[in-house]
Amino acid sequence: MQFSLYAGLLLLSCLVSIALAGYASHRTSDKVMRAFLFLMLGVFLWSFTYLLEAVSTSIEYKLVWAVLSVTDLIVPVLFLNFVLQFSRLGNRIPPVALALLMIIPAISFLLAVTFPFHGLVWPEIYVVQSMLAGISLIYIHGAWYWVEIVYSFLLYFAAAGVLLHSVIRSPPVYAVQMWLIFVSSLFPFISSLLYALASPIFLGIDFTPISFTVTGLIFIYAITRYLLFDLIPVAHEQILIDMQEGVIVIDERDRIVEINPAAGTMLSLSMDVIGSHISVLSPFLPSCVTEGQDCSLPENQISHIGDRWIEFRVYPIQTDKSLAKGEGRILLCIDVTERELSKLDLQSRNEQLETMNLQLEHEVTERRAAEQSLRLVNKKLNLLTSITRHDILNWVTVVNGYSRMLEDSYPESDPAYLKKILQAGESIGEIISFTGVYEEMGSQAPQWISIDMIFVEPDITQLSSKISVTRDVSGLFVYADLMFSKVFYNLLDNSIRHGGGASQVRISGFHSGQNYCLVYEDNGCGIPDNEKELVFKQGHGKNTGLGLFLIREILDITGISIKECGVFGEGARFEILIPEGGYRFNSSSSK
Repeated sequence: MQFSLYAGLLLLSCLVSIALAGYASHRTSDKVMRAFLFLMLGVFLWSFTYLLEAVSTSIEYKLVWAVLSVTDLIVPVLFLNFVLQFSRLGNRIPPVALALLMIIPAISFLLAVTFPFHGLVWPEIYVVQSMLAGISLIYIHGAWYWVEIVYSFLLYFAAAGVLLHSVIRSPPVYAVQMWLIFVSSLFPFISSLLYALASPIFLGIDFTPISFTVTGLIFIYAITRYLLFDLIPVAHEQILIDMQEGVIVIDERDRIVEINPAAGTMLSLSMDVIGSHISVLSPFLPSCVTEGQDCSLPENQISHIGDRWIEFRVYPIQTDKSLAKGEGRILLCIDVTERELSKLDLQSRNEQLETMNLQLEHEVTERRAAEQSLRLVNKKLNLLTSITRHDILNWVTVVNGYSRMLEDSYPESDPAYLKKILQAGESIGEIISFTGVYEEMGSQAPQWISIDMIFVEPDITQLSSKISVTRDVSGLFVYADLMFSKVFYNLLDNSIRHGGGASQVRISGFHSGQNYCLVYEDNGCGIPDNEKELVFKQGHGKNTGLGLFLIREILDITGISIKECGVFGEGARFEILIPEGGYRFNSSSSK
């Protein structure tokens, strides 16, 4: 291998081109960047094959890399494709046309591989040595080489023509980008021209791949200074073609001067209407257009055309702001079918909702009348039960009073009968009192009730004086019926009456998943296993059997459950399970 200044310049060209290819590889979804990536890869392949030929000292290896370097003919094709994509004209060139441009490079490669048999590419090859490139080869150009040169220059001129045409029609910031691309292409073009016409003078050294270093540096400057590939010029013709909205341009003499495909599709028009008077369009157009009136302000109108709704917007064209009358008009056609159908559907639904609202108002009126009648009936029933309960209690008081008088007046009578009469009277009184309590249950909305405040109520305090009560939970609030305090009153009363000598009651709690379990337990005799559920049934018990039944009914109003799970002989244990959202603690409480 040999290293020379020429090889070093080729290496620099390889590095610049592959760096630009790496930059473009991050945005290959864009057609312009994809075309630029292919161009830079082609330039890299050209420079790299020349580099391998330059560092080789063997004649055979130099010829191998020289044959492979013939693929450099694809670079002009890739450059033309890049320019077309950059100027947004690529869609006008069918892909098959670009594929056909690769025929000449393919023929050149085949002729290069077989060059010893025909001499169309290199009839003669000489070995020379120079200070710039070391040992190198001078290729005498055959007939096919000139075909390649003419073909390459034709492609270059086509690309340059597209660039210059875009410069004329582009705004200044885009024109600068076009000029930079044009200038960057001049260096490879001039180098190729010099090599083609004066190869022996330069001792067979082709400076074209080296010139790509300058081209790459200009690209880098354009990218960093003028936002090349970030601000890509778009031809206004392509904008009109790609727009989904229809556009019709009308001049000051009411002639159609331009129409895009979208407008032709919406209005069933062909491109033949260009040059015709505006009157050839249907009468559904805005009056501002058809009558040739002054259109100094935008005017909108929606027309129903077939099964579509088209919104027309008319805008004046004024090149001289001092003129009152515009020099033409732009008619923008927008398909608003979905919007109009949605409006019709919304209108229909609104009508249905209005009908339903009238029906609901009628039903609500009837329901309110029914609720008012029901409240009146309940009020009368409550008054009747209250009066009846009061009268029954009065007569129970009379029965109990006379029974005790008989017991005192006739001590020789059988006391068992009088005791039964007294017990019956007391039971009747408790039952009647229970109906009053049960009647109040659920009559008002539930509220947040503090456990701490329950145990300072007079009834609870009176019972607490008969048995030791320990509370290990504080700051707890329960969302329950207003009669929630009756739960603890009945539990304490049950422990005192039926606890079998219970002397202590402990109230604690713990979290059970998302729920909270409030525990009431005493140290009495407990409840047998076969009665743990029966104790909550109505009528079960040694007295009226309504205490625990009332507890479950009160708790059930807000979804709270209760069960007995104590050990018989060790005491009763009631677990009150409060669902999530039915309990809370204040911030300073211990949970």
